[in-house]
Order: sequence, then structure tokens, then C-alpha cells
Amino acid sequence: MFGRVRRLGLEIDWLRVLPVIGCTILAAALPVGIPLILGHSIDAALQGAGLVALLPLLGLVVALAMGAALAEVFANTLGARVGYGMSWQLARRLYGALLRMPLVSYATINPGVLNSRLTNDMRLIDPLFTSVPLATIHGWVGLMAVGVALAMINLSFLAAFALVPLALLGVRFAERQINATIKEAYEINAAVALQIESTTSGDAVSLVRQAQATKAEERRFAEIADQSIRLASRMDNWRALISVIYRLCFDLITVLFLGIGVLLASIGQISVGSIVSALFFVGLVRQPLGEVVGQRYPLIRAGMGLDRVEAVLQSSNAGLATVAAQPRSPDFTPTGEVLVFDRVSYVYPGWNALSVKSLSDVASASSGMSGFLAGISLTRLNEASDGEAGGEPAGILTDISFSVRRGETVAIAGHSGSGKSTIINLACGSIRPSSGSVRVGNLDTGVLAEEDIWRFVSLVSQDVYLRDASLRDNLRYGLADASDDRLADALDKAGLGDLLRQLPSGLDTMVGQRGKRFSGGERQRIAIARAVLRDRPLLILDEATSHLDAEREEGILDAIDAIAADKAVLLVAHRTSAVERADRVVMIERGNVIERGTHAELIAAGGRYAVMHRAALPNGGPSAAPDRAP
Repeated sequence: MFGRVRRLGLEIDWLRVLPVIGCTILAAALPVGIPLILGHSIDAALQGAGLVALLPLLGLVVALAMGAALAEVFANTLGARVGYGMSWQLARRLYGALLRMPLVSYATINPGVLNSRLTNDMRLIDPLFTSVPLATIHGWVGLMAVGVALAMINLSFLAAFALVPLALLGVRFAERQINATIKEAYEINAAVALQIESTTSGDAVSLVRQAQATKAEERRFAEIADQSIRLASRMDNWRALISVIYRLCFDLITVLFLGIGVLLASIGQISVGSIVSALFFVGLVRQPLGEVVGQRYPLIRAGMGLDRVEAVLQSSNAGLATVAAQPRSPDFTPTGEVLVFDRVSYVYPGWNALSVKSLSDVASASSGMSGFLAGISLTRLNEASDGEAGGEPAGILTDISFSVRRGETVAIAGHSGSGKSTIINLACGSIRPSSGSVRVGNLDTGVLAEEDIWRFVSLVSQDVYLRDASLRDNLRYGLADASDDRLADALDKAGLGDLLRQLPSGLDTMVGQRGKRFSGGERQRIAIARAVLRDRPLLILDEATSHLDAEREEGILDAIDAIAADKAVLLVAHRTSAVERADRVVMIERGNVIERGTHAELIAAGGRYAVMHRAALPNGGPSAAPDRAP
């Protein structure tokens, strides 16, 4: 286990570790001197020594006891700081790996599983850095010190410890049963969590009631509870057996020590004080032996957590070079063409190329995903894996070419599933082309880290994510040096100046979970204000007005026009009013460009774009649902 920890490559501060080891050794070794001194004191008293003569020996006993106590306090205090520091060092590394996973990998992962790795699994691992090392050192040093002390009295006493290996065989057998039970218990706990998750949300409860399955779900939960009761009872039985074996072992050792001591004393080889010392050592050896053997259970639990953490850290799909490369802070090249797609094709990577063991093999992605990830089905990824194995690859885009110049707006039009969101994510660097190249500011995104690319890109999407924090914190996220005046100016340009002045708490107003204290239109304007603050050359609008009614949409589009005059704008929208404002339109269907030109030219051509445009008109087909938020 400790070899696995070393292979993690964690930084060890030996200036902190060595004092902990030293204090632990002292805490284990010093108490061994107490029985020896007490035995010597008894012999001296039997030979007629008075209290005054014995006081130095008794004072030494007190000094050893206090020294051992202080050493143990220091060892535990310093060890906890060092141990938890190591544990959190591992947690930080795991957190960094999770943040840097390819975006598409999140289509295979439930956010609850990610949370479990950083919380439940890390708590399982904590003892590996805190209590287990200290207890192991303390236990072995204590056992060796007791062995040396007993040998100093008489080697015959060591023979009594032959019972210990026999007892340990029984303990090991019981522990194997407990370990198997622990693994079953974790599976049962997972089943309980799944049962609760799949039946207690609002939508799930509604489905249960519609299907009249309430009693069936109660029976299923009762069956899981019965299994849990059986496992818990079995585990308690085996633990009780271990306790009985330990107690019986030391009771027998006590009897043997007494018998050996009486025999040796009767033939004049040891004194009465030595017998008393030996009996003291029986009690003294309980703790170190219990510490040595008792670490198996926390080690097994820690191993289970470490298995899952290592699976993430060692996965080839966590922290890929194209996503996790060290940001290079490249300079933006002020060319006319800010964004260029040059014969770009994109094929879904297969499941094996995305999945991360211990994350993807537990649960699928959350239904709360939005944007590009919301359109990725696990079936599609499995189809891609079949393509890697020799079948037909699951292609999304084929030979896409277009460019967006500074001061120009280019709209990508097409039906759902045509590949529009994929183009957005290629432009943002969240995914990389299967062939061809995407250039931002004359730099190929294929050789840049994702963070490099975001230096040039601002994104306003239909699903605006706001943190449960103040309006100020949401606007300043990633821009810690932005003053309140800059924030207010950005809100004013986004059309929220009047609202800001009406808010009693102003910029300190809490936005609520996912920004629910604001309407859909207001959240869109907050996203626009973020784009104003970031002031990046490429502005990408991903269905930014799809949930708004016509009046609110016009207001949003006017706000966007006001900030986008000197920027390159890439627009994806179903709503014709947004597309009509674009300088050029690129119509894609099934991942291919089928038409391109101005809105007027494409309408006049009467092709697929014109048909889609007519269908989207109020009298020609369905329109997007308006935002009903106040």
C-alpha cells in the first residue's frame, strides 16, 4: 500500500515528517522502561529499601510516563497536520485532473460520481496519511521494545508469544470474511443511493404514482434493507469473534507468563520484581499488537478509495495534452480573419477514447447537461467505438470551411442535429477537429491549450450558468481586478443599468442557484455584460435568444449589436430574426455546407434555407416558446 502511495509522486516535507516519526518512536519506547523500573523497585523494597531510597526510581517512572504522553501528543498533533496536508495534496491533484478532462468525457459521467471521488473516496484515503502511518510505527516499535525488555529479563518469556501467531491466523480468517462483507456492503449502499435517486425526485415520484408503483418501490427498498441488515449482522458477528480471539489470546499469555515466572523464580533465575515486570508487559503489548493488526481494516477501506482515485489520475483520458497543456499566453495576431474553419471534419470519439475508469463505468451523464453535451447520447459514442473497431465512424461534420472577419457577423443555420453546436465547440477549443484546422487569430487551435483559446473567445449561450453568489462575483469571475465602475458600465451596455439601480443591494444582490432570481432575459444580459468585460476579439452567440419572446429578443439583439461592432461574431440561432441581422449565412445539413450567402440571397434562391425560414415564421410553422419570466 505504501508503495502505491510513493508512486503517486506526492511531495513529502521531511523537515515536518522526521519530527513526527521521532515523537512516535519515543511515545512507543518510553513506556517500556516503566515495568522494568517498577520491578526493580519491588525487588529493592523486598530487600529493605525505604521510601526515600525508592523516590528517585518512582520519579523516573513519572518522568517516563509524562515524556511518553507528551511525545504522543506532539506526534498526533504534528502528524495530523502533515497527514492531512498530504491527503489534500492528493485531493488537489485529483481536482485538477477532473477540471482538465476533455469536455466530451463529461457526457459519460454523472456529476454525483465526481463529487463522490473528491469527498467519500478521499475520506476513505485520509487514514492512509494520518492514523495508519503513526499507528504502524508506534505498534512495531512498541512490540520490538517489549521483546527486547522481556529478553533482558529472561528469554523464556518470549516463548509465551508463540500464541500470538496462532491467534492472528484466526483473526486473519475473520478479517477476510469482513473484507468480503465490506465490498458487498458498498454495493448495497450504491443500490440504496440509486433507488433513492431514481424514485424521489419530483419527476420520478410523479412517474411512480402514474404507474401505481408505490408499493412495488417500497417492496424493492425493503428487500435492499433486508440485505443490508444481513450484511451488518454478519460483519458484527465476525468483529465480535476477533474481539474474543484477542481477549482469549492475552488471557492465555497472562497465565503462561505467570507460570513461567513462578517456575523461573522457584529455581532462582529471576526475582519477584521481574515476574511483576513481565506481567506488566502483557498489558503493555496489547496496544502495539492491536495497532499493528488493527490497521488492516482502514488499509482495506483506503485501498478501495485509492483504487478509484488512481483510476482517474492514471487514465489516458484525464488531462489530455490538447486540453491540459500549460497555457502559453500567445499573442493575438490582428488579422482580418479572426476565425477560420479550413476543411474541418469531426467524428465522435469512441466510448473507450472518452471514458475514465471508476467514473464512466458507474453512471451515465446527468440529464442536466446543456449545450453541446446535451446532444451527445451514449448510444452515439458506442456507435463511434464500433467505427473504431472497423465499422462506419459516427461523423458529425464533413469538410466545413468558412471564416469570420473583424466587424462581421456570420450565422450558422440548420435544423437540430445538423452540427451547429459542434461548430461552436470547435471554435471554443473544447473539442478538436478530426481533420482540417480551426484557427483563431491566425493560431491553430490544435496546438493550443483550451485556456489559450479562451483568451480570444467570449461565449453567450442559451443556458447561462450563474454561480450561487452575488451579482458582483458572477461578473468578476476570472476578472478579479474589475472595479465596480467597470461592472456597472458593462451592465449598462447590456441593457441592465436601470435594473441595477433598482436593486436594493445593487451588485451585492445574490443571484440564487443557477441565477433563478433573474428572468431568462436578464440572465442573457448578464452573460452579455460578461462578454463586455472580457472584451475578446471573437464573440460567439449560441442560441442566445431562443427562450425569449420577440420583444425581449429584439432588446437582446440590440445590446449585442452595440458591443459587437469591432468584433468577429459567430451566431447560431433557430430564430430567423437573429439570423436576418447577420452579414453572411452558412446553411449546414447533416454536417455539410449546402448553402452560403446573405439572408436575402438565400431567400431569393429558394433552397433549403428559404424552406426552413418559411417554416419558422409565425404562420408557417412552430416558433420558439416565449420566456414567461417576469
